[in-house]
Amino acid sequence: MDEPLIHILPEHIANQIAAGEVVQRPESVVKELVENALDAGSSTITVFVREGGKALVHVLDNGCGMSRADLELVLRRHATSKIRSLDDLHRLRTLGFRGEALASIASVADVEIITRRSNDEHGWRLISQPLKPHRIEPADCSAGTQVIVRNLFFDVPARRKFLRSDTTELRYISETMIRYGLSYPELSWKFHDGNSMVFDVQPQSLLERIDSLFGADIAESLVPVDYTSDLVRIEGYIGLPALARTTKASQYLFLNHRPIVNRALNHAIYQGYEHLIEKSAHPFYVLFLWLDPERVDVNVHPQKHEVKFDDERAMYHAMLEAVLGSMREHDLIPHLRVREAESVAPLVSAQSATNPQPLLVNRLTGEIVSLQQPATKQSRLPSNQSLRTEPLRWRTATSEHLPSLYNRPVTNELEQRTVEPHVLPRMWQMHNKYIFVQTDDGIVIIDQHIAHERILYERALDAMERATPERTQRLMFPVEVELTARELAIFREVEHDLHRLGYECRLVQGRSTVEIAAVPIEIASGKEAESLREILDQYAEYQTIRPASARDNLAASFGCRAAIKAGDPLSPAQMQELVAELFRCRTPEVCPHGRPVMIHFPLRELDRRFGRTS
Repeated sequence: MDEPLIHILPEHIANQIAAGEVVQRPESVVKELVENALDAGSSTITVFVREGGKALVHVLDNGCGMSRADLELVLRRHATSKIRSLDDLHRLRTLGFRGEALASIASVADVEIITRRSNDEHGWRLISQPLKPHRIEPADCSAGTQVIVRNLFFDVPARRKFLRSDTTELRYISETMIRYGLSYPELSWKFHDGNSMVFDVQPQSLLERIDSLFGADIAESLVPVDYTSDLVRIEGYIGLPALARTTKASQYLFLNHRPIVNRALNHAIYQGYEHLIEKSAHPFYVLFLWLDPERVDVNVHPQKHEVKFDDERAMYHAMLEAVLGSMREHDLIPHLRVREAESVAPLVSAQSATNPQPLLVNRLTGEIVSLQQPATKQSRLPSNQSLRTEPLRWRTATSEHLPSLYNRPVTNELEQRTVEPHVLPRMWQMHNKYIFVQTDDGIVIIDQHIAHERILYERALDAMERATPERTQRLMFPVEVELTARELAIFREVEHDLHRLGYECRLVQGRSTVEIAAVPIEIASGKEAESLREILDQYAEYQTIRPASARDNLAASFGCRAAIKAGDPLSPAQMQELVAELFRCRTPEVCPHGRPVMIHFPLRELDRRFGRTS
């Protein structure tokens, strides 16, 4: 009889294979042991590691502890206190549940478990080594559980050689500890690397925990999120655009306390930021989702990082609405804050001793100028782009019937008076570049070019989505423009969307010439050919450096090239319309490239500078 090809693996080999899914590196050990400590109802959890967790992982908790009978079973595969039937998988409220972690860890490392229940006279110690029977003995210990893991993968050299340096492995562990420290701010956490304390945090609010782990600069630049629907509650904090990073390292998403990764929810968060950050930047966020456990499957990934919702689309829209709602509630307009000048009294005294000339101290800049010398240098205000947390309050409502900004030169003084002063806030233009708008609590300074660029960008996107041409002006005589081979290729790529923007143009048969019969109403007379070329060139550049969709890049190109320029004088009516149109935009605070459209200078800052108390 032939020897069968199929045979049953020895238990220790099966355990080591299973360990490949559960225990990938020292961080995996920390994760599994911390989750067990949390499920045990601990209020204080302490973690010690040495050599990046390779030599030692020691997790202590003050949870419920275990009896001797529990300890006998704890290293058996599929041993768990978390589930008893298949139905329990559909309403999980614990972090660990598979019953494989301790068995897998014990197959590739030396394990010692010391545990005691609060009502027991003494505790118990379990000592285990791979391929040897474990032993249990009485122990004098505090209530709770300690799990000590030594020499990870010491007898599995094929696995150990794939571990990274101690520093890299410690970084992985630190990231996991930060995630759980954020997920449970109401608990006390201590984390040691060898003899060094990494962090020691006591029970506190989520914002205080973020301050403790990341610093005050981060905590002060966050916007709260609080959203509730019939499906889910979403709360936490998202970072202001200035906190965006070049990596995704500072993004924390939790589902019923469990750290998770979900591409759809992550995309919804990015959509909420729209063009507040560059496409290559990544926002900071710490967000919690509270959801009925029966509506989510957490058993779709070996490490339980990824989850599957029963209604992915609804969750996506809930997250998007949560982020957008927070953005709408907290106005994202940079405001100008003038720093207090350092004390200049000693400098003034020293100057006076050697030079009796009278001195003028500029309190805005700290600059000291002799009154006998004309101060010709223009003072510059230092600014800090932190963000407002209170919405702007306009003095009056906007008008729905303002004279057109586009191709409407002011011809006489009468036309300048067609908009009464009380229709919109008071405003004026400085250096044909910036528009100053008075508000109830200060002044908003608007860059006229960037503001118009934002307006045209959103209008262009809407026109392309509707597939209907924007407002156009037909030319009395068609204009021909000769395109290079490169420009011609770009034109063919965007021809249909150009038509939706308001360009009516066709290729002349057998030539590399485009005949323009109509252009968008924003294009000035005589600039038809130039505008088309500029838009094509700008579009090609954006396609290279700006990772956005083709339509988005075309809309941004149109907005950039068709907008009014710095140096263009505007009439009062044109300024009024520009401001009104800007605040009808979905995101009036930034241009398509993330630059601020406006800066707010609060009245209280002016009052403080002039020494006013009321």
